[in-house]
Amino acid sequence: MTAWAIRGFRPTDARRLTEINPTFVSPATLRVHKTGTGLEVCWRLEEVPLSEPYDKGAAYDLTPEDVEEISERGGSGDSLVLVAEAEGRLVGLYDLDVTDWNNTGWLWNLLVDVNWRGRGLGRELFQRGLAWARKRNLRAIFIETQTNNVPACRFYHHMGCHLVSVHDEYYTNHDIDAGEVAVLWGYNLSDTAPDAFAERA
Repeated sequence: MTAWAIRGFRPTDARRLTEINPTFVSPATLRVHKTGTGLEVCWRLEEVPLSEPYDKGAAYDLTPEDVEEISERGGSGDSLVLVAEAEGRLVGLYDLDVTDWNNTGWLWNLLVDVNWRGRGLGRELFQRGLAWARKRNLRAIFIETQTNNVPACRFYHHMGCHLVSVHDEYYTNHDIDAGEVAVLWGYNLSDTAPDAFAERA
């Protein structure tokens, strides 16, 4: 029996979303090496240990605008928004929206409270999202993470996702210099058998 309960988002959950502490500390970063010009450009990622772990602090906290957008998706039939509740407060969020034109899902948020990680909650939320997406016959799910969030990158890799792109001007015009580059993960649903996840886990 798990220590949490996962359920669909309710309008009254909007004011409670900030109960989740989504910060992270990363002992390493993914350094981006970009070579070539024109149509022959290549990106290579290298995991580099940090002399001092990177602490995101409060920069990952949900803003009022974030909460409003999550609430809108939570009331939409084209989205899956789940919350996990434990010990009288919210400790997890799964927030997936459907992109109709290419029949995919975009995972806006998968948040697990910092004090509830390592217990399988993130895995359960991710698996529930896969099951929902398969019922909707989506072909893939896409997720954005950052090169300085190596724990999240490792999590998605462990879940069976694969890297599909590096976007080195997603946040600013100089993301590589700033040390925070967007990386995009994909999970192909159309060519992944339902039991393939168990083989990776």
